[in-house]
Amino acid sequence: MSEGNQQQPVVVKQGGDGTGIGLVLAALILGGALVYAVTIWSNTQKRMIEAPKEAIQKGVDTLKKAIQPVAD
Repeated sequence: MSEGNQQQPVVVKQGGDGTGIGLVLAALILGGALVYAVTIWSNTQKRMIEAPKEAIQKGVDTLKKAIQPVAD
C-alpha cells in the first residue's frame, strides 16, 4: 500500500451534547434535595414553637396538682 491509500480510522461518537438525560436526572435530584431540606427546616421551626408551649402546660399541670388539697 502506498501512503495515499491508507484507510482513516473510524471514530464513533457516543453520547449527546451534554444536555440529555443526565442533566434532567441531576435537576430532579437537586429538586428533591431542596424539598427535603425545606421540609426538615419547616418541621424544626414548628417544633421550636410548640416545645415551650408544652413545657409551660406541663408546669401549670404540675402546679395545679401541687396546690390541690389532699382528699382524706
